[in-house]
Parts: sequence; structure tokens; C-alpha cells
Amino acid sequence: MNGVTQLGQHKFNKQQTRLLGAVKALIEDELPTFKSMQDNKTLIGEWDDFYWTYQNKNIYFTKRYDNTGELVTGKTPVEARVPMDDIWCDIAKLYTLIHIKKGKANKSIVASIAGCFWLADHFNYDLDSIITLKQADIDELPSTLDKHFAKRSVFEKYKETVAFVKTFLVPKKLCPSFAPKVKLANPANKQNDVTTEEYQKRRDKKFNVNIDKYIGIAKRRFEADQTLISKGEEPAYPVMKSGYDELRFLAIPFFMAFGLRIGEVCRLHKDCIGFDETNERWYLRVLTEKGELASARPVPLMWQEIILESHKRILEITAPFRALAKSIEQHREQAVINVLHFPDRDEYFSTALQEAGYKPSSYFLRSEVGKTGEFHTSGLGFNNLREKAPYADAIVDKVTIKTSPNTPKNLKVVISKEALSEIAMQRYNDMQKQVYESNDDGEDITEEIVSTSYAFKMPFSDFLFIAKEDTFDGGSNSHGFLPLPMRPKSFTRWLKKDSSRAKSLFQRYDVRDEDGNIVNVESHQFRHWLTDAMKRSGKNEMMIDLFMGRTAGQTRNYDHRTAKERAEEIRERYLSEDSIPDDVLGRRIKRMRENNVSLDEIEMALSHTLSVVHFTPWGTCNRDLDVSPCEKGMMCLRSNDGDACQHFGIDPNDEEAKASIINTKTHYENQLSVLLPNYQELSEALNKQEPLDQHVQYCIDTIKGCENALKAYERQRSNNDQLIDIVQVYTPEVNDE
Repeated sequence: MNGVTQLGQHKFNKQQTRLLGAVKALIEDELPTFKSMQDNKTLIGEWDDFYWTYQNKNIYFTKRYDNTGELVTGKTPVEARVPMDDIWCDIAKLYTLIHIKKGKANKSIVASIAGCFWLADHFNYDLDSIITLKQADIDELPSTLDKHFAKRSVFEKYKETVAFVKTFLVPKKLCPSFAPKVKLANPANKQNDVTTEEYQKRRDKKFNVNIDKYIGIAKRRFEADQTLISKGEEPAYPVMKSGYDELRFLAIPFFMAFGLRIGEVCRLHKDCIGFDETNERWYLRVLTEKGELASARPVPLMWQEIILESHKRILEITAPFRALAKSIEQHREQAVINVLHFPDRDEYFSTALQEAGYKPSSYFLRSEVGKTGEFHTSGLGFNNLREKAPYADAIVDKVTIKTSPNTPKNLKVVISKEALSEIAMQRYNDMQKQVYESNDDGEDITEEIVSTSYAFKMPFSDFLFIAKEDTFDGGSNSHGFLPLPMRPKSFTRWLKKDSSRAKSLFQRYDVRDEDGNIVNVESHQFRHWLTDAMKRSGKNEMMIDLFMGRTAGQTRNYDHRTAKERAEEIRERYLSEDSIPDDVLGRRIKRMRENNVSLDEIEMALSHTLSVVHFTPWGTCNRDLDVSPCEKGMMCLRSNDGDACQHFGIDPNDEEAKASIINTKTHYENQLSVLLPNYQELSEALNKQEPLDQHVQYCIDTIKGCENALKAYERQRSNNDQLIDIVQVYTPEVNDE
């Protein structure tokens, strides 16, 4: 080994030592926080464990392949998982702690740290790979991911890997300093182009235009069967237990009227319906998901009667379940003991049980519940009391007694009510931990629906859709023993065929699509269905976002109109005499009218111009990019010393585009405030041959373009303010929004 090689090896060894020391120092810095999380049960587990429990779900620090070489999934058994090694495991835990401290949801954290795990796997968990990490190494990852995932999933995991390196490894100086970038094209971009095959595939998957029709067919057949049963006749389709279908049918109006997410429907409060006396309107209280604030949403007039009737009927069906949940909240184990009563006992039976050494009020015989497959009035089943069954530990003895004068002595299984109630409360606590995503135990569980924007106390008895643990289980004839709110999985399995034994709603009622296939519906398709209906009716995007509980701009991802429909909407705005857009094309149309150009010629010119129209975040663009590439690098708002882009269009009613314009203006103003605090005075002194001055000029031009665009909004508003209504007409449809 020559001197140069020795020197290189020495340097590499020194880098390894520095890396190990840096990771150790980071762990020491985070241990107090980790200990605090353990103490308040935010997190359960020790640092060296191969999984932690957060929000009542496990986060595993294991390799991407199990001990048989198969890809690890959510269904992989714990014993088949292979723990990660040494430094990569510590780095993954440090990165996970960062996300936990931000209060992110368990599911979100698992998705975010996936990049760390896949990068470690790509490097075969080698320590040296961190020391030599570079952009090219990250860019090799998609070739590994392509073997297991679809294009969109590959991109998301690759993007999370870049984020992991950019926000953790580089800032913590665990790898060479460089600027990691996402160099893989986002496949979702093609889905936004209405002319592409990807858009059509996404539309077919996300949007079901006949969802109301399919639900209607199933509901009609359900009601027809109920009528036959009430007459004592044989129903046409399989009959399920009471509430199994009806409760979920009653939930459908909340999806279709408000476009609620599945989790938002499941967490509706029993008093979610309210009345605004000032505006004389009904509204729905919604604990919004995705970090948005809880909101009160007006009940559309066309849905008002249906929503009120559904709410009333749900309260009727769930009354006994709600009462039991309330009793458990107040009396704990005693509430369980109270429902275990056996009114059919006679004095002989009680005496026989007493003589066997068991107090009749504290014990009962398994045979009193019934035979195999039968249930007590409380919902407790005989099968639940078998050996190895959930309540088997409540069995205290087996005695041979005679329970009536006319029967011989038989071997009977004795059950302790107290022991059974303790097991029941443990199961109840486990269900609470799942619903509230809590790591707490017993009475320490905080009965709160928690979001990054709010926390709302809501015990089981306050849930609108409260039933029992087996109400939505198609494999059981009983509702179950303990109360439990409806869970998202219970609803999705009802709408869509899965691997479980229970048939979906559409399978049981034989509801088929135009191709003769059994219908499958995703709960999120209701949001797409309602958004599409609102878009087609001409509703403002900002209003749709607020009504649907989304962040501004998201509605465009739910827009399933064809390119022709979108262009037609814009065409109508330009042909309108009252609210024509104040842009280059709008002013051109005005001049044509002033010069008495015929309407046919105006429409022909407009149709030709809008034949290639497409949306941008700030407005519309009518340039045919396939024939003539954009000269502004897609920077529509850059004004070129005040000259607006002739292809850029502004819709003064598009508040989302206005918000994007304001954000763009603020972004470049912030840049200039750092580079040149008094840039407005220095604009003429710029040397446009120098790169920095070129960038400053670019920022100034963009700011001017934003200001000009915002002036168009102001002009439109001032024009509207000058209009005087000679006759004011009350339009219910307008107030309905």
C-alpha cells in the first residue's frame, strides 16, 4: 500500500469516526425529548426497540424485505420483519422524532420516513455510503422502486428520499454538502392535462358519474325487501341484521350533500345539526380533517329535508347503543355488570347456584347465554365464552349441578361477572385507543378528536354513528357486546369488494355497471362527484374549497370536466357583455363590438383563440404550446417592463388565481427586500449584463406584472360597485350556497 492510498484510507477512517460521533451527539441531544414523549405516552417504546408505538399504531424500523426475501407490507407479521442495523437505524429514529415533534399523523410519518428506509436499502445499509453520498446515488433509487411500485408511488418515495437528504442529512452534516434536487418528472402532471390518456385513467378511477344512480338502485331494492318482510313475505335479496345496511344508507346524504371525507362522517357529533336563527338556515358542524379548522357548513336547500330526516332516524336507531356507551363512561365495570341480568332464573336455579358456592348476583352459567351460536340480550355470545375466546378468562369453575327439578345434574361452566367486566373494559379501552389514536390506557385515555388545528372532547356516547362492535360485521348475527362508533373501514368494506368474506352492498343487491360488472365505489368518489357537480353549475372555486373543507386551489385537482367543457365556460365569459375579463383578449372583444363586428365573426375569432386554452395557477393561457413554445418560460406574470403577455387571460371572479398572484408578488418582493431594500429607486441603474442585476430585473418585471393583474381585479370590482339594481329579485339558489 503506497503513501497516497494510506493517506486516503486514513482520511476515510477519520470521516467514519466523525459520522459515528455526530450521530451519537444527535441522539444525546434528542434523548431528553424522547424521554419526555415516553413519560406523557406520546410514544411507547425504548430507543433500541425495533418499533415504536405512536397514536396507537406501530412505526417499524425494519428492513424493506422480510426474512423470506419478500417485500414488507402492512400485513407482514412482526416476527418476519428484520430489524435495521446500527447507524441507519439510529438515523431513521432521529428523522422519525423530527416528524413526531411536529405532531404529524402516524400515516403521514410512515410515508415521510419511507425515503430514509429505501435509501438505506439501496446502499445495503452500508455506513460508507453516507460519507460518499451524492445526487447520482439518489437518482439511482427509482430503478429499485420500479420493481415494486406504480409510477406515482415511485415518484413520491423518491421525492421523500430527496427531502430526507435535503432536510436532515445535509443540515446535520452527516453527508457531503450539496443541494439535492428532484430530477424525476412527476407523473401526476400528465394527469392534469385533459388531453392525455393519464388524465382519462385518473378520471375513470377517481370520478364515477353514476354513483348516485348505483346507490339509488341499491337503496330501492333494500326498501322493497323491507316492505316484503313487513308483509311476512320472502325478500328478494339476502337479509342482514338490523342497522347493518340502514345506518350506512343514512350516512350517504352526508357524503352527497356535503362531500365529507369518510373520517369526517364517522366523527360527526350527535348534535351536528344546528339552526342559524339570524339567517334562518340549517347548518352542519364538521370536525374537518387534513389540518383544516372545524367548520359549520350550510345545508343545501335541496338536501335539507333528507338531512334532517336522516339525522333523526340515526338518533332513533343508535339510542340503545348510545345509552350503553354513556353508562360505561359514568360507571365503568358496573355498567357492564348491570346488563348481564338473567330474568328467567327461578328460585330453584338460584338456590342450586348458591349451594355450589357462587352468589347468583355475581355469577352466571354459560348455558344461560344459550347454545353454540346463540346470544344473550346484552349481545354477549356463547362463542365468546368458549376456551381461548375473548372472555375465556372470566370462567372460574366447572360444577355439576341440577338447575331445575325436572332435569338431571349436568356439568356447567361458571362465569364471574366481575372478571368478565374487567376483560370487557380492557377491550373497550383498546377500542378507544384506536378511535382516538391514543397511547394512553384505561381511564387515562383523553376522549378527544385531535387535529393540528383543534382538539375536541367527544366520548363514544357523543358520536352520531354509534353502534356495537359487531353491528357492521357481516359474518355475525349479533350486534356484539360493547358500543363502538362506526369506523372508516366498516364503511369502505360496505361499498367495495375486498378480501373479507362479507359481500359488499352492490354484490348483495346485484348492482352492475353498463359493462355488466358488479359496481365498486370508493368513499372519496363522493367528493369528486359533488365537486364536479358544483363546477358544472358554475360555482366559484374559492367557495367550493371552503364548502368542501379544502385548502385554496385543491378544487382544480377535482375538476373532471373535459377540455371542451372548460373552454366553453371561458368562452361564455368573453361573450358576456357585463363581466367580460379585463385582459388582452377581453379588450380585443370590446374593440370588435365597438367597431360593429358581427356576433358570428366575434364567436369565430373567439373559438379559434380558445381552441388551445389551458389553465395556469394565475389565470388562463390561450397559446398553443405544442406549436409555439412559451417565450416567457411559463412565467405568465412577467411584464417585460409593463407589457402584459398577449396570451394570458384573467378571470376577475377567480379568487384562487388572485391568491396565487398575490403569493407570487409577495415571494419576489421578499427576494428583492434581501437583495435591494430600495429596489424601486435603483431599477434604472441596473446593469442587465450582470447575472445578479438580471435576476433583480426579472423580479421587478414579475412584481409589475402581478400589480397589473391585480388592477384588473380592482377595476372589475369598482365597475360592479357602480351598478345599481333597479329591481332586486330574491333568488333562493344564490342563498343556498
